[in-house]
Amino acid sequence: MRKEILDKMDLGTLDKIKYRVFIDTDFKNEADDAFAVIHHLLSPTIFVCGIGATHFEKKAQSNRSMEDSYNAINEMLKIANMDDVEVYRGSKMPLSNGIEECPAALKIIEEAKKEGILYICCQGALTNVATALILDPTIENNICILVNGGHPYGMPRPEFNISQDIKAAQIVFNSNAEIWQTPQDVYSTLEVSLSELKCKVYPCGSIGKYLYNELIKMYDEEYNPSFRLRTGENWTLGDNTLVALLLENEYKGNWKIINRPIIDDNGLYNGEYQEKLIRVYEKIDVRFTLEDLFSKLALAYKLG
Repeated sequence: MRKEILDKMDLGTLDKIKYRVFIDTDFKNEADDAFAVIHHLLSPTIFVCGIGATHFEKKAQSNRSMEDSYNAINEMLKIANMDDVEVYRGSKMPLSNGIEECPAALKIIEEAKKEGILYICCQGALTNVATALILDPTIENNICILVNGGHPYGMPRPEFNISQDIKAAQIVFNSNAEIWQTPQDVYSTLEVSLSELKCKVYPCGSIGKYLYNELIKMYDEEYNPSFRLRTGENWTLGDNTLVALLLENEYKGNWKIINRPIIDDNGLYNGEYQEKLIRVYEKIDVRFTLEDLFSKLALAYKLG
């Protein structure tokens, strides 16, 4: 049970919940999603009301990437002794294939209609949250969408998460919902070495071994020396940036408020801007974020 794990950590904040969060993740796409999900779950000031499985079909071309993510999320929750957290199937395909009234989108709508802001932390394609906005546009005034994706401003280039469903990204950015964005140049700063993960994550019980071994397995399967994000000894825990946005203090001044860009059909900002605003993060505190993750894993799962 999640509460039992948090009680074991004894951080004394269980009665001071600050954020109600729905996590939306293409969990099986890359190994960093698991680190971000467990980081959310080990943060006592975050109430996780559900986890949505997101497809990554533009990459996978499998017709099962959402289902693979759904199954992998449940597997990790069982290993982490948190299988009381509900997981919801999302859309199987991008919106260009049609609108699917999926359980993840319906759960977003249900939670958005409750009192207080719902924070939707999007770690992949924006299909599920865009679907929710299509099915019930009235929720846009009661949600804050944390978008981990989009290319750097002033440096147009394809970015993975937006590219997985460009139509969904256009719907989200054109909505009246509040948006906090961590573009590619920001989330790529959350870099760790494999040796650091072996020292600080692997010893943290079964979940630590799972996190590390899944990452190493994916590294062996996908390593490409011409891929500039990886050197052979590193990984980028890019999705953990969304946890950082909720945990960091707000006096750091590490974001700017700008007019929202218009996303073209190539997934790029086309140089035109809306009157609507967006909070764009220019940096995150990497030390704070990583040490918080490592410390919570050790408090919750490290033996001895």
